[in-house]
Amino acid sequence: MPIFEFMVEENQNKQENRELEEFIREPRPRPKWRRFVFSTWIGVLILVLLGVGGLLIYKTGFTFSQMSVGNGVLPLSENTPLPDPDRLNILVLGLRGEGDPDGGLLTDSIMVASLKKSTGQVALISIPRDLYITMPGQNYKEKINFAYALGYEKKGAAGGLFLSKIAVSRVTDFHINYTFAVDHNAFKEIVDIFGGIDVYLDKPFSEKTQFEKEILLELPAGKNHLDGRTALYFVRSRYSTSDFDRARRQQLVLVAIKEKAFSLGILANPVKIYQLLEALGRNVRTDMGLGEIKELLDLAPGVRSKDIIHKVFDTTQEGLLYESQTVNGTYILLPAGDNFGKIQEACRKIFQ
Repeated sequence: MPIFEFMVEENQNKQENRELEEFIREPRPRPKWRRFVFSTWIGVLILVLLGVGGLLIYKTGFTFSQMSVGNGVLPLSENTPLPDPDRLNILVLGLRGEGDPDGGLLTDSIMVASLKKSTGQVALISIPRDLYITMPGQNYKEKINFAYALGYEKKGAAGGLFLSKIAVSRVTDFHINYTFAVDHNAFKEIVDIFGGIDVYLDKPFSEKTQFEKEILLELPAGKNHLDGRTALYFVRSRYSTSDFDRARRQQLVLVAIKEKAFSLGILANPVKIYQLLEALGRNVRTDMGLGEIKELLDLAPGVRSKDIIHKVFDTTQEGLLYESQTVNGTYILLPAGDNFGKIQEACRKIFQ
C-alpha cells in the first residue's frame, strides 16, 4: 500500500475512534420515545417507501423535521465506505418495541435494501441477528442485534440508528445512506389497513406462534390471504424452521405488501392516508430528512418486483456463515474464514 494511502487510512481510523469514544462518553438523555408523524411506512415495508410512502409526505405537507429523530448525534466517520453514486443503501431494523420488557430494543430483523439506480434493481440482504461482532466503540463482542439497544442506552433512538448503521456497514462494506427502525406493531396495523395481503407458499407451513402459544398457525401450500395478526406471526415464527427461513419469509411478505399497496390507489383514499399516518407516527424512527425523500421518489418508477434479488446469509455451503457458541454456551454465528471479506464481496457483486 502506498505510504500516502496508509496515512489516510490511519487518520480515518483515528477519526472514527474519536467519534465513537465521544459517543460512548456522553450520557444518555432521559428516556423518551419521540412521537412523530412519519408518513412513509418503512422497515419490513421498505419498498413501499419508494412510491406510496414518499409521495404521501409531499401530498400531506406535514413538517418532516418533527417526524425524524435526525442524524445529528454524530456524523458517520470518514472510515466508513464511500458512497457509490449508482447505489442507495437503506438499513431496515425490525423491533418488538420499547414497551416490550423482554428485549424490546433488540433487533429481530436486520435487512439492507440496496438499490441500483441505473437499472432499477433492488437487492434485499438479510443479516442474521445472531451474527457475532465487535460492538462499535467497545472492546467486547456481542450479537449484532444488540447494536441498536446499546446506542439507544447512550442517546435514545438516534443513538440506536447510529450504532446499527456502523455495525452493518462494517459487515457489508456498504455505505448506508439511511436507517429506519420499525416497531412490529406498524407491520400489523398497515397490513390490516390494506385489507390483508396474499402470499404464495411452495409447501404447507405450521407452527405455534411466539406470542400466543395456544394458537396454532397453519397455512396450506398455494395462495394464502393473511390479516395483520397472521402476517406478523408468519414472519416472526422460527421454532419449526430457522432464523434464515424467517428472513426469507420476511422478504416474501415484504414483496406481497408492496404489490398490495400499489394496487389499492391509496393516495386517492383520504381515510387510508390518515390511518397510515397514524400507524407510522406511532411506530417508525428514521435518520432521514425531508429533503432526502426526493431521491427515493425519483427511483420509485424504476423499481419492479421481478427485479428484486433476495439474499439471506446462512450456514449452507454458499451461505458464508458457520455456527458456534460463546464460552457461556450462547449460540452465535461467525463469518466463514473468521472475517467479513467473503460477505463483503457477495454484497458488492449482488447485481452481477
